Amino acid sequence: MDTLICSVSAFRFWRVPPIVLLLAIGSVDDPNLRGKIDSTKLEQLQLKLATASPFSSSINYGSSWRRAGSDARRVKEALPLFAPWAQSPIDVLVKQHRNCHSSGLIHPCLWSADLPSGSTMELTEDISVTRPEFTMLQLASQVDLISTVLLASELCGSFSVYRAPTCIANALQALLNRGELPIIDGWQPSLSNGKLTDLWMRPPLIHPTDLALVASRSDSRRGCRRLAKAASLVLPGAASPFEVQTGMLLGLPRNLGGEGHKDIRHNERIDLSAEARLLAGRDYCLCDLYWESGLDVECQSAQHHDNADSFTSDSDRTAALKLMGIEVLPVTFGQLKSARRFKALSHAVGYSLETKQRPKTQKELEAAESLRNRVLIDWGQLPDLVFAD
Repeated sequence: MDTLICSVSAFRFWRVPPIVLLLAIGSVDDPNLRGKIDSTKLEQLQLKLATASPFSSSINYGSSWRRAGSDARRVKEALPLFAPWAQSPIDVLVKQHRNCHSSGLIHPCLWSADLPSGSTMELTEDISVTRPEFTMLQLASQVDLISTVLLASELCGSFSVYRAPTCIANALQALLNRGELPIIDGWQPSLSNGKLTDLWMRPPLIHPTDLALVASRSDSRRGCRRLAKAASLVLPGAASPFEVQTGMLLGLPRNLGGEGHKDIRHNERIDLSAEARLLAGRDYCLCDLYWESGLDVECQSAQHHDNADSFTSDSDRTAALKLMGIEVLPVTFGQLKSARRFKALSHAVGYSLETKQRPKTQKELEAAESLRNRVLIDWGQLPDLVFAD
């Protein structure tokens, strides 16, 4: 059986841009790197990754290492693959209790039930990783419902948060500065003043219906009910953590701490009329959080709204959407962070949707405060934060 990377380690893998893996284990002959980096620099980068890896301290080269299992040996041999993204120990799926031997390098995760068909992907000749659907089934068996929704929202969204080691970040920035950073499988970095950030745009990896399907087909009941419930709550297509946070706080049911403003759609495409196109200078607009009745809640991120040009663009866009009969309501992170300001924002949304909100019960108030604390986090620290709760 291949060494199968799973659980938290698999979630971390699915956050990694393909160009990072290519820099870590690829060659200059790869079409995406050819002519963009010389062999010496690539070899130096890969050596630096391996030697600076946090795994170095986990590897014992003495007699005890010779008794290590095949999973640990395979991970050691593929160290450059893990160095840009993984943390020690690596979560590895095992099928029997007798294989549950932890080490500084390996953390076995017992899963005795049969794996759903198509639930793994090969990384090397003898190392595979669980696909996002099954990864979420494992995680749902370890964390609560809100944490499951948080984690699934990124995989079902069109973004990833990846914090690169310094040597990788420098290599990516150098490629970007020369206009040679390749777009692989649709992954593109989000920039701030020409500099790389931790945010990457990419096509969604899965859809909530995929999560519901794997939950219904699993032979094990561990995490199935929770994953199925999370699948009904996750809003697909969010383009940033801010959009996920806003969507959860506004859209989740009141008993879970949300405001209960149902039927939100992320990044709904609005094709503009000829007159609206003249105002916006574009053919269509994407609405961050959209309600069919004609409301667009726009997440005002400093990363994308920090200059006069973007302000003008937003103003043109707002005017065009108004011409299409859509109200635009901007929201800032500060409005989410303050309970009083967020209450006012929720009332503004309710007013626009023409829905009446009854006063919250004490339990609902407590749930709302708990949800805000759990959702308004440093997204880059997922999944560690949900396991620290």
